[in-house]
Amino acid sequence: MADLERPWEPATCTGELGAAVWSWCDDVVAWINHEYAWRPAQMVPACWPHHAHIARELPVLAVLRWEAENAAGPQLMEEWNRYAFPMFCDRMAQRLGESTCRTGRHQDWPAESRYTAFLDASR
Repeated sequence: MADLERPWEPATCTGELGAAVWSWCDDVVAWINHEYAWRPAQMVPACWPHHAHIARELPVLAVLRWEAENAAGPQLMEEWNRYAFPMFCDRMAQRLGESTCRTGRHQDWPAESRYTAFLDASR
């Protein structure tokens, strides 16, 4: 069971499924940005694949939405709208901070030099 590919965890997907998951995530981002982003700062940035925190959360968000749409009742959709999506947006905004990614210009990881120094110090 642990060897099965899981689309909600893209790192487990290889080959055609891996490519399909990334393409699907692109479609999810386009859908979110069209349906839910009112202001540009609320949009998932086009550079989302370069942000591991977004890339790992998007498929989970999409699977939860799919489950909600296919549920027999409205409870899962309410939970997605009330909890899953807003919390994803809050985490995305907090982690991106004031980066230029939010304005359409990708910014590399600002903490990379400190992370590298941390790794060097721990060796």
